[in-house]
Amino acid sequence: MTLTRMLFVFIVFVALNFYLFLRGWQALPPRTDLHIFYSVLYIFASTAVFIGIFAGGKLPVWISRVFEVVGGYWMLLFIFMVSAALLADFLRVLNHYLGIYPSWVITHYAQTKFLYLGFVLLLLGCISIIGYIRFINPNITEVSIAVDRTNHHEDEISIIAISDIHLGNVIRKERLAAWVKLINRQNADIIMIAGDMFDHNMNTVESQQMDIELSRLTAKYGVYAIPGNHDYYAGIDKAMQYMKKSGIRVLRDQTVTIDHRLVVIGRDDLSNRKRKSLSLLMTGLNSQLPRIVLDHQPLSFSESRENNVDLHISGHTHNGQIFPFNRIVSKIYELGYGYRKTGNTHYYVSSGLGLWGAPIRLGTQSEIVRFILKTKPSLQ
Repeated sequence: MTLTRMLFVFIVFVALNFYLFLRGWQALPPRTDLHIFYSVLYIFASTAVFIGIFAGGKLPVWISRVFEVVGGYWMLLFIFMVSAALLADFLRVLNHYLGIYPSWVITHYAQTKFLYLGFVLLLLGCISIIGYIRFINPNITEVSIAVDRTNHHEDEISIIAISDIHLGNVIRKERLAAWVKLINRQNADIIMIAGDMFDHNMNTVESQQMDIELSRLTAKYGVYAIPGNHDYYAGIDKAMQYMKKSGIRVLRDQTVTIDHRLVVIGRDDLSNRKRKSLSLLMTGLNSQLPRIVLDHQPLSFSESRENNVDLHISGHTHNGQIFPFNRIVSKIYELGYGYRKTGNTHYYVSSGLGLWGAPIRLGTQSEIVRFILKTKPSLQ
């Protein structure tokens, strides 16, 4: 995003916050103490996410967590709060011209505004609960892939693919421990992590000793990962070292052939503008073995297609995480979520196991993807 676009988005965000602040202020009873409390709370909530992101690494862990959690909820629920305020103004305009308000509303207008505010807050609470339930109960999405190659073995290969774990203040060690147990129960041949292992602050990861849980991930042929844009935000060198410390093999513009069964090509994130081309990474690879590309951001589909990749796995989008952003994501990307096959290349973009901001999903679902890779019988 260019500086001009970032400035425009920031100005719009500030303007909408000011509008929302005024509408909340006007809905409160005329009591000074309430307005002071409301003002302090509003300023704290609306600025918390920026303090958590930009200053969190310099604050005590528990304080940075407070800012991130509060700010995350604010950012994700902001669109619903603004929509509620706009709806109230729309109804007010209609009443001005068409007189749609019942007489009770007109005679008790101050009470009505306060009741409307209470209803919106109650609705946001219900949304948060529903979204949290959808987040903590990830789906196991199974996808069978048949490729026109041989792996010199007679059996299928099971692959667990996850992405966007975002370990940090929101996704904490207890949640990671539950996910590790769930992933290990799938008894996969290989575990692949398609970027964004960490959120943006390695201090919170290190203080919780998350490497202990990460090291418990087990698969017959091991655990492989690539970096994502948030791993760069966290500090790419430190993030890579932490994964290696946890027993995870990091593929950063690297390839690996696994037991003469398949080839995994791990691409660096687009945050590295000097990352290698896919054609260069695939030079000299065994053309008989299935080829799997891990690329965090789903923006290189044509490269995979041109280089005869069998399976391309991405994440990054979270499938929008909450409605209506899932609809927007589907318009921005060639494939914003799910499975597609073009030519001989299979694509899958995961909605992610973790998420960003608040632990809320609406219209989307956290997931672990289990691929069953089927190849041609060996000629031997």
